Amino acid sequence: MRYEEARIFFRAELEKFFFRGFELVEVVHGVGTYTLRNMILDEIHNLDYVNIIDSHNPGSLLLELLVPDKSALKKYT
Repeated sequence: MRYEEARIFFRAELEKFFFRGFELVEVVHGVGTYTLRNMILDEIHNLDYVNIIDSHNPGSLLLELLVPDKSALKKYT
């Protein structure tokens, strides 16, 4: 998977979790050159509904999704 494909895939998966009402998501990006980790961090900074809870594990990030209540989500799914 190329960088741009990974970025699109990450964004789509994150949106799926958001609309399903998940509040915590762990993204496992692995250890290496940190290309995926940096891409994920760049994407997260563009989103107002995601907070980084834990970034101490070198191979993953724990994210908090600021989802609205379930009745509000039903309007969009």
